[in-house]
This record gives sequence, C-alpha cells and structure tokens, in this order.
Amino acid sequence: MENKKIADIIIKQIHLFFISGLYGILLGLWYEFFRTLRKNFVHKNKMVHLEDVIFCFTAAIGLFILFQVYNQGMVRFYCLVGLECGAVFYFLVLSEVIGKLFSVFIKIISKIVKITGEIILFPGKVIVKNTGKMLKNMRRTVKIIRRNK
Repeated sequence: MENKKIADIIIKQIHLFFISGLYGILLGLWYEFFRTLRKNFVHKNKMVHLEDVIFCFTAAIGLFILFQVYNQGMVRFYCLVGLECGAVFYFLVLSEVIGKLFSVFIKIISKIVKITGEIILFPGKVIVKNTGKMLKNMRRTVKIIRRNK
C-alpha cells in the first residue's frame, strides 16, 4: 500500500515535469513571436521594452497558474528544470522552422492589412486628389479674373 502511494507521487512528479517542459516550449513559441515581429518591423527601444514586459508578465502569470493548478502553488526544482529543458529543446530544435513560419504568417497578415487599408482609404484619396485639382483650377481662374480687372 505504501509503495503504491510513493509510485503515485513519483508519477505525478514526472507528469508535472513533462507539463513544465511543454510550458517551456510554449514560452519559446511566445518569445519567437516577439522575436519575429522585431525582425520584420523596425522597433524603437521603448517598443522593445514594452514587448519584453508583456512577455515577462504573461510568462509569470502562466507559470503561476501552472504551479497553482498542478502543484498547489509549490515551486519545485524539477519543475524549473522541466521548464528549462522545454525552452532549450524549442530553441535548439524548433526555433528556426517556427521562426520562418511566423515570418511568413506575419508577412501575409501585413499584406492583408495593407490591402484592406488601401481599399478603405481609396475613396478618401480620390476625394482629396479631385478637391486639390479643383482648388488649383479655381485659383487660376481667380488670378485670371483679377488680372483682367
């Protein structure tokens, strides 16, 4: 009976280790998203700092929830090792491929947003362009009338 209890505890700890590893991979994906944004769009330092704060804040909340749900809020060394193993696995094995996929995805979304913006702003551009031409013609007409007086 006692051996079964110990075995259950060990299985639970192994389970939590692997869940921590999966969370490490998830954090790697989340960081890769921000890294890909930085590669595809020029950022100022303030924006980079804001992205880092968002990443750290969301990572801390997720880690807090992980420990609350699976380990009654207790931080165990093997959980941190699992988290680190997952992150290292992501950056050594998956990072390059996922980074390229994110880059393609961000470029597609950026093109869609650009085309949508052009479609939405097109009537305004036509109005401004035609109004500008009309005002230039009116100015010429007024100059001609003033000269002829």
